[in-house]
Amino acid sequence: MVTQTHQSNMKQIVTLIKAGKWKEVRNLFSALLPADKSDVYESLAEEQQQELLPVARASDVADIIEQIEDQEAAQLAESLTPGVLVQVLSEMAPDEAANLLGDIDQDLRKRVLEQLPDASKIRPLLRYPDDTAGGLMTTVFYVFPEEKTAHDTIEDIRSQPTYEEEIPYIYAVDEHGRLTGVIKLADILRAHPGEPLRTIAKSQVVSISAHEDQEIAARLLNRYDLLALPVVDDHQRILGVITADDAMAVLEDETTEDIYKRVGIISGGSTQAAKSNLLVQGPLWHVWAVRIPFLLVTMAGGILAGIVIEMFSDILESEVILAFFIPVIMGMGGNAGLQSTSIFIRGYVLDHIDVRHIGKHILREMGIGVGMGVVLGLITGAFAVLWQGIPEIGLVVGLALSLTIIIATILGFLIPFFLTKIGLDPAAGAGPLITTLKDITGLFIYFGLAILLLDKFL
Repeated sequence: MVTQTHQSNMKQIVTLIKAGKWKEVRNLFSALLPADKSDVYESLAEEQQQELLPVARASDVADIIEQIEDQEAAQLAESLTPGVLVQVLSEMAPDEAANLLGDIDQDLRKRVLEQLPDASKIRPLLRYPDDTAGGLMTTVFYVFPEEKTAHDTIEDIRSQPTYEEEIPYIYAVDEHGRLTGVIKLADILRAHPGEPLRTIAKSQVVSISAHEDQEIAARLLNRYDLLALPVVDDHQRILGVITADDAMAVLEDETTEDIYKRVGIISGGSTQAAKSNLLVQGPLWHVWAVRIPFLLVTMAGGILAGIVIEMFSDILESEVILAFFIPVIMGMGGNAGLQSTSIFIRGYVLDHIDVRHIGKHILREMGIGVGMGVVLGLITGAFAVLWQGIPEIGLVVGLALSLTIIIATILGFLIPFFLTKIGLDPAAGAGPLITTLKDITGLFIYFGLAILLLDKFL
């Protein structure tokens, strides 16, 4: 019901924007969820986007920025005046504000930081690269001396401003600011009012260095089922906290990037590749550069296949029936090979295939190919006998199909394996190469068996 209401509001807002009814737009737009605000914004033409931003509340613009891609968010921020951008950043969590400031023009960043009321919470976050735990943390969290009582801690929390994203833990520190324990909010509510945090807190605290990779932070949160992870310096002093939702978003991006790297779509040195699927949304010249060379291989393979057929034209002229089964031999081999390729790529990126033991996987796939080849060869050979009434034709077709499928399944594993080893993209290259090789080998097998067996039996 909520989704239907929001979709209706989104359509109404777009209509009102096009009609220029900005007062109604402002009120309706603020009522949307953050994700719906970004959907509305991105559905508009560039000119309409520029008309919407001045009438939208600062909190609404902040919601848009937090939902859209980093590059688009930076462009949006740089289109605002410094004064408006200060208002927008004031509506954002410190970690989100720091991420945005790190992506915009350096001069604009300096001017904005000079005007930001809470710049002291953001500046420390700008010291760390985006892909580190320090770059992912927020400085909004609850930290108190370990000698503070439960009653005084609760009163201090009540006196602090509320935040959209509350950390459900309280961190206890010693007189030097070093992290000594963690307490769930529920535990402190149940504790005796006069009990110090030191005795309530759990001393076994999972934490991470500010300079560690953000993916490690995400995996720690996931491993220990935490809602937040404290970030510490070299002296175990708490600097900030990473929330679970931010970490899971990182883990998704990192996993996607790892998959792209492993299948060769992007280079190992790329840092933004996970967010920009070049083969789907990238410039046309890049797509052409990846795909055309492999298609040229396929074209050359087709020509070579034609040459192979010409080489065996004599037997085709004497046994025209053989031509009827060429599509079956070529088609079945191609499909078997592409199945194996798909299984290899999926298994590889999901860690089901260990390339250190590639021989074991190839032997298994060979066994699968033999089984499929025997079954399909028998079926096709029997059909050829029933259709043409010549047992020898059935023998040639069945054997040729069996051998072609076995070879195609092996190639289906070997080709993407070697492509990944040399840094090429198996997603784009394996199919054309398999098509080419199985066509040529399949035809040689087919005609070779025809010459060997038909000359002997007919």
